[in-house]
Amino acid sequence: MPRAVSLLFVSLLLAAASARAQAIDGTAVDRIMNTAMSQWHVPGAALAVVQNDKVVYLKGYGVRDTVSGDRVTAGTLFNIASMTKAFTATAMAMLVDEGKLDWDDPVRQHLPYFRLSDSCADSSVTLRDLLSHRTGLAGYDALWDNSLLSREEIIRRMASVTPARPFRSSYRYNNIMFIAAGEAVAATAGLSWDAFVQKRILDPLGMTETRLTLAGYQAADHAIGYRWNGATSALTPYGLVDDSNLGPAGEIKSSARDMAQWVRFHLANGAIDGKRLVSAEVLGETKQPNAVIRLGPSDQAGSPVTHLDSYAMGWGLQDYRGELLVSHGGALNGFRGTVALLPERNIGFVILDNLGRGSAVTAMRNGLLDLFLASRDVRDWNALLLEAEQKMEAKADAAKHALLASRVPNTRPSHDLAAYAGTYEEPAYGAALVALENGGLVLRWQRMVIPLEYFHYDTFRAVSPADDLDDQLTFRTAADGSIAVMTFLNAEFKRRAEKPSK
Repeated sequence: MPRAVSLLFVSLLLAAASARAQAIDGTAVDRIMNTAMSQWHVPGAALAVVQNDKVVYLKGYGVRDTVSGDRVTAGTLFNIASMTKAFTATAMAMLVDEGKLDWDDPVRQHLPYFRLSDSCADSSVTLRDLLSHRTGLAGYDALWDNSLLSREEIIRRMASVTPARPFRSSYRYNNIMFIAAGEAVAATAGLSWDAFVQKRILDPLGMTETRLTLAGYQAADHAIGYRWNGATSALTPYGLVDDSNLGPAGEIKSSARDMAQWVRFHLANGAIDGKRLVSAEVLGETKQPNAVIRLGPSDQAGSPVTHLDSYAMGWGLQDYRGELLVSHGGALNGFRGTVALLPERNIGFVILDNLGRGSAVTAMRNGLLDLFLASRDVRDWNALLLEAEQKMEAKADAAKHALLASRVPNTRPSHDLAAYAGTYEEPAYGAALVALENGGLVLRWQRMVIPLEYFHYDTFRAVSPADDLDDQLTFRTAADGSIAVMTFLNAEFKRRAEKPSK
């Protein structure tokens, strides 16, 4: 190669490398974060940006508590929710690396009590299937969200659930399968999932602020989660709930500062500060696609620059303006967040906030991605996503109005209210009690106690904003005219036969 051409080639490479490693524009970052927080009414947020193995930006925004007015700092804890799933996949990768298990091991090889109702799935399901959301099972999230059931009991109850989709036919998000994956890690390691994650991940990464328990969270500098009511333009705090049974699927509470270490670790393919915790090859398997995610109209509205989407193991993979984006969001009880990695540019970031509006985080994420990619296609992600949210809310409102409009007036229950009282059972959800109290029916199931509002005929409504529940309960009679079945949570609860009194 002629010297002049060689020098030109080298200079172009250096220029390209310089462009990829350009300094973060803090003013532009703050503008993206503050604008989104203002337009979406986000009380508080925290951000950490990692580039070339260095934390180049770390900042808190707004307040962690609207009553006290305490500011969010880089050390304020947020519930990272489903971002926990990548920790579970990484924990399993460490055991794969040690030869103690394999991604394609049958689940029962490590978790003997695990069962699925579909015989094909039951005989073939692997650890990879659990981590890839491809078992075909519907969520049944009420089992952990509203209960005090242990992780093992939750997993055992899924044995009776009829699949929503054929095994391995499609992507079907399922938190409980990740609980099972975490329990498989625990059984193989001889250590609880919590202890394993603490010892093998959090401690080596120096994630000293991160907590795995509600008590630990409350004792630390922590944020309060909020919901937004567009009709009243008001923020309402969520109550703190012990979600330890969710564990491997969404229990971790962390700070932007600690999550920066997590981002560094993954951009370095399993190493931190010169110390390797897991091989790059095995950790890389967690970022290989296993299940295709079909993009619907709402997905395309939220990310019109994405054409392909898939799920790996604890991570989502997609193209974003022609770049590989590895990411995962989290959403639980008024908290939203995301971890986003651009591995080809050696840059990644985490956003944590305390408002239950997922599109707010997406607007922040996309704005930052466009900034770091120096995109010339500037879009107003806040306006775009607010419009998409308004359309979804309008659709939900229309469905609710249609439901209320379908109510037949001047009807009455077919039986006296006392006849509906009793215990109703469903194989997975267990027993639900309907009691007659103070002249009205009350539903008691796990942690929920909800007065029932009469709708029409033998249908009642269970409405509890605190539990994010608005469900219809319909009672059906047996051949002898007695109340025999109650539908609740899209499942049929059969009435338990009363034991004859002596």
